[in-house]
Amino acid sequence: MTFEQLQYFISIVEHDTFFDAAEDLHISQSALSKQIMRLEKDLDLKLFDRSRQKACLTDAGTAFYPEAVSLYQNYQHMLSRMKPYKSRPDALRIGTLPILTQYGLTHLFLRFENKYPDIPVILEEVEEPDLLQGLSDKRYDMVAARGHMLSGQSYETFLIAEDELSVVLPADHPLALNRCPVTLQDLAEESLILMNPYTSIYQLCMQLFKKENIRPHIVRTARTESILSAVSVKEGISLLPKSNFKIFHYENIALLPLHPAVTLPVVLVMEKGQNSSKNTALFLSFIKSEQSKQEITNL
Repeated sequence: MTFEQLQYFISIVEHDTFFDAAEDLHISQSALSKQIMRLEKDLDLKLFDRSRQKACLTDAGTAFYPEAVSLYQNYQHMLSRMKPYKSRPDALRIGTLPILTQYGLTHLFLRFENKYPDIPVILEEVEEPDLLQGLSDKRYDMVAARGHMLSGQSYETFLIAEDELSVVLPADHPLALNRCPVTLQDLAEESLILMNPYTSIYQLCMQLFKKENIRPHIVRTARTESILSAVSVKEGISLLPKSNFKIFHYENIALLPLHPAVTLPVVLVMEKGQNSSKNTALFLSFIKSEQSKQEITNL
């Protein structure tokens, strides 16, 4: 069975006749019939009732049709995903968390592309569980990650942005009215809404609470947008990167520093000891040059 045969089968079903499908596919009707016969032989199934004038499906053909459509759509999706890799073999492939906008990193990559227009940069946004795995599987030349995600693992890193963990709470909350830095002990009895458990921010928060022997009262976990909406209606308070407030704005929410401060460096990550391509080395040299200009994003 081939994907071309699946395409032919689907076209016949959609056009109702072999003749119309052949016209649409720009092949002869006899060539189309031969391919369908080979498909039926491979499947050991009779897909069409040829005793009728139109292309009528058998019960087996009816059952096979949605499976064929699904297989062919997945095949087309795969081809689309692979196209950048085929057409631009020397591209620099970078996996990243969905953080480019909040740290202004898009401009960093654009400046590199403007300086080196012959080196295409492919950026792929993924969630945290897939990021380092993609680096390990060689899908990416490097990844943009939060520094605390790398605990206990050996990587080569380059700082590209700095952030800090902040307390997010309703503007009229007593802690907000004091306008003082908040400690983790101040949060011990509060209702907390934290980021989803698979995120490194959630895991960092839990490590911090454990270190202070605090059992946090977590009412629920959510994505950043949902957390901020919940805090705005006084459902609870949260701990989030300060940079989130460059994107989301709520008038009735206060943002206070945590004491002692918890920094959140954002780094480019490579596996230590990996053989870097010429383009990767050039990009890292560019990053170091940007660092020397003190253009690292600070919040």
